[in-house]
Amino acid sequence: MEVFCEQFHNVVSAVYKTSCRTGEGVEEMFDDIAKLLLEVNRSRMELEALEQESFRLLECDEPPVQDQCSC
Repeated sequence: MEVFCEQFHNVVSAVYKTSCRTGEGVEEMFDDIAKLLLEVNRSRMELEALEQESFRLLECDEPPVQDQCSC
């Protein structure tokens, strides 16, 4: 639980009204938290994919093209 709180303390910051006696609001709370965590994870994965694929330099196998103009 401590690790979860350290990683997601700024993600899950809502206040939920629940009842220990009746269980009212508990399922809705967990559904909401699951959606938040899914969105955060999706955003992180998209960012990682962008970082890995956004800018890549490759060596060219072809020799450079010489300009035919003698100017």
